[in-house]
Amino acid sequence: MRGNPVRKQVLVFAAAALVVAAGAVAWYVLTQRHVGSMLSEGGRTNLLLIGDDGAGEADVMTLVSVSIDDLVCLSIPVDVRVKDVSGELVTISSVFSDSGVALTAETVEDLLDIEVPFYLLADRASLLDWIQLAGGMSVTLEEMATYSDLTSDPSLQVEMRPGEQTLKGEDALAFAISPSLPGDIGIVARQQLVLRALLAQVFRALPERTVRSAIRESYPSMETNCSLGDLLELAGVIHGMSGTNERMVVLPTEQAVVDGQAVVEPKIVETERIIASWLKGLDLLTPDEVNVAVFNGNGVREVASRTAEYLKARGFSITRIGNADSFDYSPTYIVVLSDEEKAWVLQDALPPNEIRIVFPETFEASYAALQEFVPVGTDLLLIAGMGMILE
Repeated sequence: MRGNPVRKQVLVFAAAALVVAAGAVAWYVLTQRHVGSMLSEGGRTNLLLIGDDGAGEADVMTLVSVSIDDLVCLSIPVDVRVKDVSGELVTISSVFSDSGVALTAETVEDLLDIEVPFYLLADRASLLDWIQLAGGMSVTLEEMATYSDLTSDPSLQVEMRPGEQTLKGEDALAFAISPSLPGDIGIVARQQLVLRALLAQVFRALPERTVRSAIRESYPSMETNCSLGDLLELAGVIHGMSGTNERMVVLPTEQAVVDGQAVVEPKIVETERIIASWLKGLDLLTPDEVNVAVFNGNGVREVASRTAEYLKARGFSITRIGNADSFDYSPTYIVVLSDEEKAWVLQDALPPNEIRIVFPETFEASYAALQEFVPVGTDLLLIAGMGMILE
């Protein structure tokens, strides 16, 4: 008996609709990255939090890295120099003001060599709302805080002595964003105190339903690629997390002078170590685990002893100081006697210079000449060659 043609058509269309629907669901699952689903898989996610001063400039820039077990907040000074899309070195605040929050998140990815899939931009009014939600906040100062309160008219110089301080509304906002004066602990340190207080006194102390309601209310005013569900799940994770699993760190930087101008540069090696140990969960070697014998290979007076003192100040153990078999070494050599990873730790600690990492079997003649002078337990030989300059 032949089937009904109309019924067959309906079945074909229904099957096609199911295929399309299944495809849409699969596409959504594969392309949407939600905090809750990422954390449920045992991983961690990174969100760039930026505070906007209302005039297109960044007040605050913090990478919030969270897993189901811990929370790391990495403060990024807004005046640190980074490469923009054209390769030019500019402050990261300039990247934000010129190109917006999404490109700033990409720039932070390049700076830290990690994925930063989420970003959230909030203004000062939003920060004030969260402070007021807690009824003000308590912060404990280890040192004096001295800053100019720009929220008052005329502006005031504010001095806060060490100890526990209770800040209300506008006072807390001024504490977080106002410029430093001599003797201040620094604006980044003040911002971390406020962030720590918000986490403890709002996200963990208040009922979770109160925090969720506040997020729903403020969500429309945020510029973010997080869904509302992402933020609610993130808040839930933080609410249930102990404060002992919370860590605050500042991006390592150093002052430099470029073309007569003072600039702030990231310390690349130190930054890599923070990211590797705190965000990637890697156990890294530290200088105190590395034993080095230092030899003068360029004939410059006291270069071996000065190099040894330089390395001691950075935590390395020095097993011997002496002259190499000749003063004709160029470049500087690191001879690996134990773990190669230790050679990279030593290279990272030395000033920029041409350095070659070699092994005894490929450096046979020179190693044979020095071998009898190398104490047992030495991991590396450092032969200072031409161009080794220590300040």
